[in-house]
Amino acid sequence: MTFDDLLDYFDGQSYRDISKQLGVPIGQLTYYKQNGIPEGRQAIIELQTNGDLKADIPKLIKLEEA
Repeated sequence: MTFDDLLDYFDGQSYRDISKQLGVPIGQLTYYKQNGIPEGRQAIIELQTNGDLKADIPKLIKLEEA
């Protein structure tokens, strides 16, 4: 998932509201915007959104195989 996917899912909510719902500091959202959402966090967000947002599974599988 991309940061834009995350913003689309939360449909115009403020960073403050998104950070509360995800349980991450607002600064972490800025990090995600600049650097992408880490695969592990993507998996957590997938669970938090009941699968509406999908983690980038191929990258996660490569990590497990290494």
